[in-house]
Amino acid sequence: MTTSDPITFDEETVATGPATFDDSDPLDDAGKQAAEKAGEIAGRATDIGFQQADKGRDMAAEGITHVADSIRRVSRDMETNQPTISNLADNAAEQAERLASYLRDNDARQMINNVEDMARRQPLLFLGGAFVLGVATARLFKAGTSTPKPTGYRSYSATGSRSRNGLEDYSSEVR
Repeated sequence: MTTSDPITFDEETVATGPATFDDSDPLDDAGKQAAEKAGEIAGRATDIGFQQADKGRDMAAEGITHVADSIRRVSRDMETNQPTISNLADNAAEQAERLASYLRDNDARQMINNVEDMARRQPLLFLGGAFVLGVATARLFKAGTSTPKPTGYRSYSATGSRSRNGLEDYSSEVR
């Protein structure tokens, strides 16, 4: 007669030994795999970002080169009449060429490293430059988003404002 006593074991359990548990947690494994995938995706996104930055850098270098060439042409035209302005224009063209050359010779990662090095060496100069760049950027955005008022539009007080067609609007007084 077989009894099902919880303390007794059958022969198969004794032969194989006690049940062993896997030390790895499925949630830990899933988390590690997710972190690895996220790292791979972030790495690819970073590479794509740097590729796009390098394309923009190349386009900027080309544009600056064209500007430098135009400045040089203007400088040559002004050489006889206004030599001082011509010299200033030549200096500006030379600086533009240096910038274009720097952009051509350095990729985006090198430029970021250069900015970081400069920020460590001269933090006040870096912060001042960042402030000026921020103000200039804000002005550009503000200038780009402002919409001019249509012609013929007049602004008057609320008691007797005029509409675009020139008729008076007393709706604010009626209420």
